[in-house]
Amino acid sequence: MTRNHHSLLLNDGFFILSYLHIENTTCMQTQFSIALLKQKDTKPLFDLIQANATRLHQYFPITAKENSSLVATENYINRKIREVSRKENYTFKIVDSTTELPIGLLIIKKLDWIHKTCELAYFIDGNYEGKGIVSAGMQQLLAYCKDELELQKASLVIGEDNPGSLRIAEKFNFALTKRIKDGHEDFHGNIMDVLHFERVV
Repeated sequence: MTRNHHSLLLNDGFFILSYLHIENTTCMQTQFSIALLKQKDTKPLFDLIQANATRLHQYFPITAKENSSLVATENYINRKIREVSRKENYTFKIVDSTTELPIGLLIIKKLDWIHKTCELAYFIDGNYEGKGIVSAGMQQLLAYCKDELELQKASLVIGEDNPGSLRIAEKFNFALTKRIKDGHEDFHGNIMDVLHFERVV
């Protein structure tokens, strides 16, 4: 597989995305790296999700439910590692290079290898919002979908009341393709419409 400056580097048995620098990207004084989840991430990932539980309940309800305890998070990570080995889903952690702690997730899911499509998802710790990290991560994710997975299209599913994600969709030229009525259920069982965006990678 041809590798370029967007490529994945094998590091201690796991892949790390590179962009601008070999392993780190700097956005508004925050340097970070992106890597696949490892078993040692159990406690810091659990802490991250609990610290952002209220925000995750709306748009990441399944992730919130699957990380309700340390044991649950351990199982979650083991499952994500298996999904990568089966080329089903790719769940990356965003890591603050100073603290070496995860500050968010970037996810490639719903992979359709026949039609070469996928759906992208992400979240960032509330303390790191507005620093350009999600934008930099999205650029890397799209490059990975194109260069490494050789996909053709990527989609985003976004709630109308999520202006930050709507700006990401606009910034990266995702086109609105449809409104999905009752397309999302939050942590508390509330049903809402969502918007489906798509672009060529």
